[in-house]
Amino acid sequence: MFFGLSGFQFTDAFEILLLSAAIYGILRFIRSTRGVGVLRGLFTFTIAAVVAVALLDRFAPGGVDVIKYILEKVTPYFALIVVILFQEELRQGISKFGQSGLLRFGGNTAESPTELAKIATSAKRLANQRTGAIIAFERDVSLKPFSDGAVNLDLPISSIMLETIFFEGGPLHDGGVIVKGKRITAASCVFPLSNNPSIARRLGTRHRAAIGLSERTDAVVLVVSEETGEISLAADGELYKPVAQDQLEKKLSELLKTESKVAAEIQESGAAAEVQA
Repeated sequence: MFFGLSGFQFTDAFEILLLSAAIYGILRFIRSTRGVGVLRGLFTFTIAAVVAVALLDRFAPGGVDVIKYILEKVTPYFALIVVILFQEELRQGISKFGQSGLLRFGGNTAESPTELAKIATSAKRLANQRTGAIIAFERDVSLKPFSDGAVNLDLPISSIMLETIFFEGGPLHDGGVIVKGKRITAASCVFPLSNNPSIARRLGTRHRAAIGLSERTDAVVLVVSEETGEISLAADGELYKPVAQDQLEKKLSELLKTESKVAAEIQESGAAAEVQA
């Protein structure tokens, strides 16, 4: 009887449910990327432009026919502009289709004490041997774009495996490793270097890559210097250096559990949207 009221059909309810799920999935994905700030700015600019044109057309003498004509010609290309702005995010989204973790609500960090202990043990050994290494821990923002062209792996975390990957003279020694959950997902990765002018010139490529990746994503990055044997950690564009070996596991756990700036920006944008609503 309910479905017959006001012409409401079961298919209407199904369409509403399907659209709600699709919108939720898209918003959840966008909020887990750096593109959320760009999208928020683009949305605000669009609303302001529409309101401004409407007011000018209503109150300006003779209207704004020229502006309206230009907008009519430009609007069809709006979708192309969005694709260009969010090409990296779209690549991440497409790559997630078919993966069982698409709708997973938890983070991807290796927060298990056992896994962190293995990584810390490996880092200490590498540091004592003056073997350089860089390990990135994926959190909410996908690191898939930085593994393109690298060696894709799907291996359980172990000290022996990490030390083998970074063995000096080996084919994977100079690249970075990505850890997702309890698995090593990629090796020989190239991470973006930071352009921050305040970074000390004496810092090498590994440290600059660690800072650069932490600036662009919410990853926590561990670095072992082959020159000094020091262990460093990078998060949210900041470098913690040096980290004492007996404090490494604790510090790494703290950074992985600490809310990143990306997550803070997401919460702020969500709060602002609620206020506007």
